[in-house]
Amino acid sequence: MCVVVRTAAVPGAVFLFPITSQLPDPTRLSLAISQMECRRAGLDFPCWIVLDEYNRVELDKAFDFESAAPLGSFSPAFLKKIALTVKNAAAARKLTGITRS
Repeated sequence: MCVVVRTAAVPGAVFLFPITSQLPDPTRLSLAISQMECRRAGLDFPCWIVLDEYNRVELDKAFDFESAAPLGSFSPAFLKKIALTVKNAAAARKLTGITRS
């Protein structure tokens, strides 16, 4: 599972942030996903989104996904919290990107 982010700045790629049902290591930057947000997104509770690392995938090379259909979505308030956390991690140079090919 992952959160898929598309940006106007890089329209040909998606940025994937992993979601896990295992409590992340305390050294990792992550957010707990509330029970209500899990329900909205079609996820089992509990789970976390890991925000210190993402995969970048060019859309024309995204062949290994079983389906691109969303399972659900997060609320605008939670998405804003995710975006702010990622923005702060990038500013503090605590964000790692991995380009998948």
